[in-house]
Amino acid sequence: MSESSRERILSRLRQGSRTPFKHRNTLDEREAAWWARQPEMGDLAEKFTAEQEKVGGKVLPVSGWDAVAEAVTPWMHEYQVRTALTGTVAELEPLRAHLAALGVRVGTFDRPVEEQKDEVFSVDCGITTAEAGIAETGSVVLKPSPHEPRLLSLAPPVHLVLLERARLFATLSHYVETGTYQAHPPTNLVLASGASRTADIELTLTVGVHGPKVFLVALIG
Repeated sequence: MSESSRERILSRLRQGSRTPFKHRNTLDEREAAWWARQPEMGDLAEKFTAEQEKVGGKVLPVSGWDAVAEAVTPWMHEYQVRTALTGTVAELEPLRAHLAALGVRVGTFDRPVEEQKDEVFSVDCGITTAEAGIAETGSVVLKPSPHEPRLLSLAPPVHLVLLERARLFATLSHYVETGTYQAHPPTNLVLASGASRTADIELTLTVGVHGPKVFLVALIG
């Protein structure tokens, strides 16, 4: 490609990025009619829990952040969690202290992945917060960041997610409409619905191949 061609392409891209959309992305009549026919979602927490449990996840209602540590203790025993890793989110400090008191060795994923790769792939449990929950599908929206790198929810065999009930949305469209992430888009936005699973050509199901084998959600509030 000649330099002149390259510059022409870049010029068009730059110009396009400054050109606003001519039409708003609104529902047409058929889409609006389809949505109008859909049944009421009902209680979002109940719907989220039901959908999450359909794919093998577990959801535990918790009254508040101060009750999380005690509430998830039975899970730590059930899944024999002896080592755990969290990010640097301040809300997790009480949980970290509680787990340490139980004898769980708790680390912090706060260095470049090259320095902690062995650790994140060897711990029993990764603990993260969630950006949102989608009741329609029982999905958890994860927004990886330097405070909570993506590997925390992907590498350990047990993933414990802390989700605030106030961050439940009926559908993915309802979440997107809030605009909460568009102002500062993350490098990626992850929707997780239960543990990782796949099947071969003979439909033999295997859990935990591409991510955690156990998916736990503490629903707070």
